[in-house]
Amino acid sequence: MALGLSIESAKQFLGSDFEQYRQTLNTALHTDEPFLETINNYVLGSRGKEIRPVLSLLTSRCCGSLSFEGYCVAAATEMLHTATLMHDDVADGASFRRGALSVAAMFSVPAAVLTGDFWLARSLNVINTNCGREIIRNFDLAIQTMSESELLQLDKAGSLDTTEKDYLKIIYGKTAALFVASLRSAAIVSGASEAAVAAVEAYAKNLGLAFQIRDDILDYSPGLDTGKTAGADLRERKITLPLICALDNYPEKAPEVISKIGMIESVLGQKTTEKEELVIAEVTDFVLNGGGLEGATQKLQSYTDAAIQAISALPASQARSMLEGFAEFAGTRGR
Repeated sequence: MALGLSIESAKQFLGSDFEQYRQTLNTALHTDEPFLETINNYVLGSRGKEIRPVLSLLTSRCCGSLSFEGYCVAAATEMLHTATLMHDDVADGASFRRGALSVAAMFSVPAAVLTGDFWLARSLNVINTNCGREIIRNFDLAIQTMSESELLQLDKAGSLDTTEKDYLKIIYGKTAALFVASLRSAAIVSGASEAAVAAVEAYAKNLGLAFQIRDDILDYSPGLDTGKTAGADLRERKITLPLICALDNYPEKAPEVISKIGMIESVLGQKTTEKEELVIAEVTDFVLNGGGLEGATQKLQSYTDAAIQAISALPASQARSMLEGFAEFAGTRGR
């Protein structure tokens, strides 16, 4: 099942609820400041697939019914996610996002930082104004965890001693934390029982981990048409699961491999040298020939299976089937 098909099918299934979410999002982002409104319209015009708000809306449907609070949770999720992308593009020196110029490249770096701040503030305003304290706590914890994980990743890029435990902590914060905050909140505002909320939380955690692991696998898959530049993680000195698995298989080669990665010193956003590109190619070959992708894929499958199992106790419905389908997709996309 292709991502585009599953996303579009889910949006069609959600129907007017998806349109209500969109209206809530647009209303929350409205501003009388012309320059900011121009940037907002640019970002909204090049928005991604909106996987996170779709999952949030499906969760509300799965656990009960959608209400205005459910639309607010979905809108806050999209605003928070987009804010982090704008900030990430500044930190990474990225000129493009989703095939279009990033906000930093299209307008300016200060504009990207400040617009990201605005989207973050509006996401918190939406849930603070319309949702209860537990929902506020969910998103507050997600923001803290996301910030901490990015700093941990930055620190580990310097020390080059990332363990699998470190890696899982990093990707939980980078990706899974927002999945948990969004879907847990969606279940709560739909009136779900404590058991159902716990099931959704387990689904969200495992799904978020699976999504990030798959992205990290794709980084070592140059033969796939994924839209992701192969080797991007190594260019940033990130030690991700495929490399960790290969090093586990061949621990005697770890000092040599880590030493090679330490030779990558290019500043983010600047072109790597020929020597650095050679290092990236050598480490990539080590991962491909050392069972790194196979080991990471096996672990990925365990998380997708756990996500599906987590919501198996929820009442059977089309919404639950779609949530299961997204987990299955996370385990197969890019193959």
